[in-house]
Amino acid sequence: MQIQDAIKTRLSIRRYANETIPDTDMEILLKALQLSPSANNAQNWEFVFVGDPDLKHNLIKACSSQRFVGDCAYLIAAVVDPAQKWHMVDITIALTNLTLQAVELGYGTCWIGAFDENQVKQLLKVPPQKKIVVCMTLGTPTGKHVPRSRKPIDSFVYRDQFGRSWNQR
Repeated sequence: MQIQDAIKTRLSIRRYANETIPDTDMEILLKALQLSPSANNAQNWEFVFVGDPDLKHNLIKACSSQRFVGDCAYLIAAVVDPAQKWHMVDITIALTNLTLQAVELGYGTCWIGAFDENQVKQLLKVPPQKKIVVCMTLGTPTGKHVPRSRKPIDSFVYRDQFGRSWNQR
């Protein structure tokens, strides 16, 4: 699969099959995280992959009662040291790598920003000085998932100055 195909076919998956992810695929996904670029190569990221069904069930409430959190193969909590300046960018790049690698392997993901950080930290025993930036589900998609429409490029990409259409020369 070409990277452009992965970008085009990536969707936010909220329905997962009751399937595990083989270790060989997990190694590829974890390598995608490891190889991610970061500011000053600080690699300011740690990831808690939650596969335990009972723990995932307990995380549903902490993740705004989003039931698919309990259905995915893994709920991933993305953890950083918030004292490092570029932590939000670095963790986002790493999870984007994981997301695109997942698509190539036939898996789906969904970014979860609606969660109670303190509850998730408590359940996963994340130290208080750390920050959970985002959570993400990972697993085998099931059912039909329909792509949503996208804004036209000219409505958000400008050439040389803000508001000047990309196609304006």
